[in-house]
Amino acid sequence: MATQDGTAESATGSQRLEKGTRETLVRVARHGVLLTWSFVVLFPLYWVVSMSLKPPGQANSLPPDWVFLPTVYNYIQLAQRGEFVAAFANSVIMVAASVVLVLLIGVPAAYVLSRWDIPRERDVLVWILSSRMLPPIAVVIPFFVIFRALNLFDTRIGMVLMYISINLSLVVWVMKAFFDGIPETLEEAARVDGATRFQSFRKVILPAAKPGIFSVAIISFIFAWIELLFGLVLTSFEAVPVTLYVYSFIGSRSIEWGMLAAASTAMIVPVVIFLIAVNKYLAAGLSFGVVIKE
Repeated sequence: MATQDGTAESATGSQRLEKGTRETLVRVARHGVLLTWSFVVLFPLYWVVSMSLKPPGQANSLPPDWVFLPTVYNYIQLAQRGEFVAAFANSVIMVAASVVLVLLIGVPAAYVLSRWDIPRERDVLVWILSSRMLPPIAVVIPFFVIFRALNLFDTRIGMVLMYISINLSLVVWVMKAFFDGIPETLEEAARVDGATRFQSFRKVILPAAKPGIFSVAIISFIFAWIELLFGLVLTSFEAVPVTLYVYSFIGSRSIEWGMLAAASTAMIVPVVIFLIAVNKYLAAGLSFGVVIKE
């Protein structure tokens, strides 16, 4: 009997050891995959930033200089170019204005589509989404003709309207899904307490939908910030976005690698600042529609 008990305990111990070993191997493999993926994602960013900090003669040297004395020469040269400063300011103003306006238009529209019984609602949603179905190259020429006719060519207002048209369908669709996940009983309770429909929307629904609003704001900001084609066709001097100016460092015969890397790094900074500012809302916003509506 004692021998059998000892054998059973030994077998149980071996099973626990094997289970612990498997869990350890899985954990090590998971961390290895995450570290590898982090390296793949972050190495291009490191490469651009390090290139921007190299002296002009070392920016594109082969083999690359892994150890070098950092310098801000490229950033100083970039700041002294008035065209870049103007283009950067254009992008900040136009993108910020477009994000605010697209939220003011898209969030109430998504709320109406979520809460009201609209005839042919699915057709309306598909019509809104259709603005994203065509590739930009297919619609940029019609927009060019329209903007020239309305005197919107090479204006900040025209580019703001262009950015709104790019992001509006995204905001409406994402926020509708988010509003669908918010129980209507929250609004009903507010109206029982004497709140109007608008007050329940402003004081109850909007705070509950804040994660989704910040998420679409981030996505809209990034999509507008990195847009190049419409800026290339619809601007010439006054409303040139920073993406178009960065592209100008790529010449037909040579590429200013140091200046290109410095300008690219400068372009990343506003996106990083915006992401840090709203980071606490991002994780919750990415899980929109998880709450089951009663």
